[in-house]
Amino acid sequence: MMYHMWVRHHLRPGEFWNLPRGERLMLLAFSEEELEALSDNN
Repeated sequence: MMYHMWVRHHLRPGEFWNLPRGERLMLLAFSEEELEALSDNN
């Protein structure tokens, strides 16, 4: 998941972990949706 956020959105792991917990959870949920949508298109 962190690899996806880095490659697609240029979000470094340190920046991710410095975010408030709620924002981290939201980004994880959004990333899961994005990865699912990408896999459905293939």
